[in-house]
Amino acid sequence: MSDTNKDMPARERVIEPPPGPHQAPMPEKSIPTTKARQGVTFGHMRWVLLASLILVIVAFILARVFTV
Repeated sequence: MSDTNKDMPARERVIEPPPGPHQAPMPEKSIPTTKARQGVTFGHMRWVLLASLILVIVAFILARVFTV
């Protein structure tokens, strides 16, 4: 923190970013999407998500039925 901000409240001095560059260096050439996210999207993951969502909904329904 700089000395010029001593008249600011301590709360505002805390959230002030440190001096210096704040941007990440950009690559010189563009990176393909798959390499940038470091993974691939699999089609079967949608089915896993859908099955999990259905199971959670069924579990909530069963929990509601058996607690009443």
